[in-house]
Amino acid sequence: DSLGQQARNYLKDNISAKKNKEIFRMCFIRMGCVLVELPSFKEVTKSIMCSVLETCLSSDWGYSYLFDLGLSLQRGNEKNSEEENRIAQVIVSEFSHFKEVMTMVWNEETSQKPVEDTVHGITGHEGFGPQMKPLNIGKKKLIDSYRV
Repeated sequence: DSLGQQARNYLKDNISAKKNKEIFRMCFIRMGCVLVELPSFKEVTKSIMCSVLETCLSSDWGYSYLFDLGLSLQRGNEKNSEEENRIAQVIVSEFSHFKEVMTMVWNEETSQKPVEDTVHGITGHEGFGPQMKPLNIGKKKLIDSYRV
C-alpha cells in the first residue's frame, strides 16, 4: 500500500507526473514485482495498482500519460534488468488501462510480418470431433489476392 501511495503522490498534477515519470515507472514496476512474484498478494496489489491508474485517469492529462507509460513499459528500458522489463510487459497485459497500447503494438507487429508468413501459418479443419478432416486452403490464391 505504501508503494501505491507513493505512486499517487507522483500523480498529483501534470507537472509532478512529468517530472517524476521515470521514478513513477519504477515504482509501478516494483508493485508489478509483488503482483507477479507473490500470488497471495496478487488481488490486493492489483487493486492498489488499479486505483493508482484510476487516479491518473481522473485528470485531463491522464489518458495520454497512461498511454506513454504503457508504451514505455511494453518496449522496456535498457537501464532495467531483463526481469524488470518482463514484469513491465506483464503489467501492460494485466491491466485494461493499457488496452490501446496492446492494440497498437499488435498492429505494428502484424503489419510488419510478411504476408507469406501469415498465410503459410493458416490451417483449417472441417467437421467435429472424430469426423474432423483437414481443410484445403488455397494459400497461393490468398497471397495473389492480397497482392492485387
